[in-house]
Amino acid sequence: MTEGFSKPIIVGAVLGIFALGMVSEVLAGPPMGHGHRHHLRNFRGHHGQGFAGDGICPQDRFTAQAPEDISNRPNPLEPSQEVLYAGESLFQVDVQPAACKICHGVTGNGLGIMAQGLNPPPRNFNCKETMKEISDGQLFWIIRNGSPGTGMPAFKDLEDKKIW
Repeated sequence: MTEGFSKPIIVGAVLGIFALGMVSEVLAGPPMGHGHRHHLRNFRGHHGQGFAGDGICPQDRFTAQAPEDISNRPNPLEPSQEVLYAGESLFQVDVQPAACKICHGVTGNGLGIMAQGLNPPPRNFNCKETMKEISDGQLFWIIRNGSPGTGMPAFKDLEDKKIW
């Protein structure tokens, strides 16, 4: 026995460390990508956290087409660090009433915490096969006006610069 320490103190310390480890495991949840399907084809998310999984790709979607003059508009903002940071802040936190990540997931894979309740599921921005067909102007128009028949709300009060 180590001098100066009693058996109950050592046992208590070991149990305390073990308990802290268990609490952190419980809070972390199951390992990412454990492969459970959640009633959707190719849905490999982790209980809607939006981190793990690729999301649905490709996605069939029949969103209304933006007017041609809007659909053909290129994004007027240059992709600088400042612009990208501002966009990331909007997507993750700042947009009201709910940040984009709530449905589209933290990584944009369409696996946000609200995704399981939506039909059709939210757009997976990481799916190149789907996204290559959507112009900047079309995305602008959808964010501004929403997408009837989906869970995508309109953000009519958001400044144009913030939508771009």
